[in-house]
Amino acid sequence: MTVCTISLCAAILLASLPTTASTELKEGQSFPALVLPSLESGEPLSIADFRGRKVVLHVFASW
Repeated sequence: MTVCTISLCAAILLASLPTTASTELKEGQSFPALVLPSLESGEPLSIADFRGRKVVLHVFASW
């Protein structure tokens, strides 16, 4: 194998590693702090603003 091939394989391997520790939510556990822009105004909304209310958070990819 050439140095270029080994470097490419190493780069792909490193890119596939998770960037943060995975935290799995358990039933009854609070959702972590999250601030996202509003779809209507673009102003930041905190998930804490909806505490005590039911929230549907639709997560999708847009690539």
